[in-house]
Amino acid sequence: MNWGWNTLTPRARMTLVAAAGAVCIALAAAAWWILRVEHAVLFSDLRPQDAALMSAELDKLKIPYTFADNGATLLVDRSQVHAARLKLMGRELPLNGTVGLELFNHTDFGMTEFAQKINYQRALQGELTRTILALAEIRDARVHLALPEQGLFKQNAARPKAAITLAMRPGQALRGDQVSGIQRLVAAAVPGLHAQEVTIVDQQGTALSRSSDADGDPATGSGRLDLKRDTENYLSRKASVVLEKAVGAGQALASVDVTLNMDQVRVTTEDVIPALDPRGTTTTGVLVRERESARDTAAPDARNTARGSSMQRDAEYQAGRRMEQVVTQPGAIRRLHVVAVIRQPLGDEQKDQLQRLVAAAVGAQPERGDTVVLQSLQPVPAEVPPALPDPLPAGPRVQVSPSAEWIAPAALMLAIGGILLAWRRKQAARRTARLTEAERRAALQRVQGWLLQDTTAAAFTTVPSRGAE
Repeated sequence: MNWGWNTLTPRARMTLVAAAGAVCIALAAAAWWILRVEHAVLFSDLRPQDAALMSAELDKLKIPYTFADNGATLLVDRSQVHAARLKLMGRELPLNGTVGLELFNHTDFGMTEFAQKINYQRALQGELTRTILALAEIRDARVHLALPEQGLFKQNAARPKAAITLAMRPGQALRGDQVSGIQRLVAAAVPGLHAQEVTIVDQQGTALSRSSDADGDPATGSGRLDLKRDTENYLSRKASVVLEKAVGAGQALASVDVTLNMDQVRVTTEDVIPALDPRGTTTTGVLVRERESARDTAAPDARNTARGSSMQRDAEYQAGRRMEQVVTQPGAIRRLHVVAVIRQPLGDEQKDQLQRLVAAAVGAQPERGDTVVLQSLQPVPAEVPPALPDPLPAGPRVQVSPSAEWIAPAALMLAIGGILLAWRRKQAARRTARLTEAERRAALQRVQGWLLQDTTAAAFTTVPSRGAE
């Protein structure tokens, strides 16, 4: 081997080493590809208790698993996902910390009646919890039932109650109709439980269910504000739709204030119903029984042999009665105030038309005291008075562009500047022309004398500096 390696050229050695390395890398990649485990999600968004239960069952089933998302997601091999999920679901694990009716699959005959009642309550709470968790917005739920004790010879006057705690998913919330639906669902599952006795709170402790007053009247207590808000929102939407169709989308805003009559009125009316007797005449009551009797009468004188008869009719009537009871529910509109704001300028005629449209849309009645106020944010532009005709006939008008308006002032300024410049040149020429020839020579001699003096002074000041050197 050494002899063969030594006989190879350096280039052949490098080629052999590279080929061996490539083979090793390919074998390692193939082994990793064959032996690798591709994980898939078995269950996600698990609570710690549920993750512990499922991991213990997977250990018993000898199925390898791993966790992700800080223990909230359980992962297994992709080829075993469905089989492992079916096996875990068949184990009847108490997920979410609750047990359902499977609690009675293995009945203990030695259990007391009290223990049976407790197990039934636990199973009922667990089934309700599973049903509530089926909603997409709810992440966790807890149900507590307070069932009064009933006996054979004892009837408890207390009514059952329920308390529910809900934990919402991030960014999710329950609507009012969903909360009411949960209340009705729980009330239908528990015997003797009314929907008003179901209290629902969220994870912050905020009550989601409405508090009910006596007789469960929704128009009293906190329901008054809800009824007023719903009525105002409904009428505001109707007014906004009419205004947007009239002036355009985003150009109008409507607000409605409603005063509701929350009094419950009960009216009872009693009338007497007349009836017709067999003869067709109107009576003051209903004929119940009628009896007629005939009787013969004789004269007191024995010599008078004539006989007479008499007829007697007895009738019994009963007065007819009609009772009508009318109950007016609270929530009727007592007074209505509407305010509409328009961004466009409106004239008086347009404003009156829109005001009538809004009043008809919301059902405003002036005789009831309703008011409709319509206001425009932009005033109507004032009309420009027409131009007066020219007293004299004018010739053809020439349209002047805005740039031509500056030509005349600019030409005037240039003319004034030229005049001033010519005047200054003329003055300078006059001053120069006043000097004579003798004056010019004298001035030249003075300048030469000044220059000569300056030269001598410079030489005098230069000589001492040379001697010092």
